[in-house]
Amino acid sequence: MAMGSDSETRVEEFSAAGRTLFSLGLVRGTDGNLSEFDGHRLVITRTGSFLASLGPEDLVTGGIDDDLGRAASSDLEVHRATYRAEGPGAIAHAHPAGTVPEGGGEPGRHGVYEHGRTLREAVDAIVRASKVPDERSRGRRARR
Repeated sequence: MAMGSDSETRVEEFSAAGRTLFSLGLVRGTDGNLSEFDGHRLVITRTGSFLASLGPEDLVTGGIDDDLGRAASSDLEVHRATYRAEGPGAIAHAHPAGTVPEGGGEPGRHGVYEHGRTLREAVDAIVRASKVPDERSRGRRARR
C-alpha cells in the first residue's frame, strides 16, 4: 500500500483526495471523510473537517482498536469494520447526489464508501460510481 512515508506526505495525500471529492461536487462543507490503515495504524479525518482544505490538525491517528475519542469522524466504526473485513488500504466516503436520505442517515447508511489500496484508488472508485468525469477527462472537455 502506498501510504505516505512521513506525516507531510500523508497530509498531502489526504488533502489531494479531499480536494478532488470537493471539486467534483461529491462532498460539501463537512460532508464525507477519509482514512488509511496500514495494518497497524489508522489515520482518519477529524469530525467536522472540511475535505476541501485538510491540514495536519484534521487527521486523527491511532490503532484500529484505540479509543480515538470524539475527535475522529463519526463514521469511525464503519471504517474499522471495513478494514477488519477487507484488510489494509484506504477508504473514501462521499455524498454524491441522491445518496443521502432526508434527515442525513446514520453512519454507514448514507452516501458512498469505497475501499481501495490507496486514497487515490478509493476516490477514483467513487468518481466512477458517481459517473463524474475524472480530472484527466475534465481537461479534454469543455468546462461547465
